[in-house]
Amino acid sequence: MLEIYVLVPVKRNMIVPFIGIFCFALALGTVVLSCWNPLLVLLAFAFAALGYWLTFQTNKEFEYSYFDGEVRFAKVINKSRRRSLAVYSMDEVAQIAPAEDRSVMKYQGDHTAKVKDYTSHQKGVPCYVMVINHGGQTLLIRFEPDDKYLDAMMVKYAQKVIRRR
Repeated sequence: MLEIYVLVPVKRNMIVPFIGIFCFALALGTVVLSCWNPLLVLLAFAFAALGYWLTFQTNKEFEYSYFDGEVRFAKVINKSRRRSLAVYSMDEVAQIAPAEDRSVMKYQGDHTAKVKDYTSHQKGVPCYVMVINHGGQTLLIRFEPDDKYLDAMMVKYAQKVIRRR
């Protein structure tokens, strides 16, 4: 059986890396000023840490994988670190449908359902909702699968997947 992957880059605000570089400059300036007051070294470390986080840690992507009845979600940070977010069995999945489809509207109106968003937030990209009954709780997972991913799911679970028309 073939494992299917979808990698979705999250839309990044382009001003964030510039703010990070500005924080590095502030850290350097604070180190220079620390000659007069040694407590400013702590402020320099804080600016450097904030600059590092804003520059290098805000680049993230979501990865969806499907293999033989198991759906996995992961977050890839800065194209180097991969963190697993969730793993669900297709037996727990009630429905997979486009976000504006009538079959998932009743779940989206339910305020007790927990919503997880694994989308890129880009306009024009089709978004799907996966409804999962997990441990007595209803989860709504928003994600952006491609056609190959949905086709692989429909081989075994066609009754649970509604395609965009």
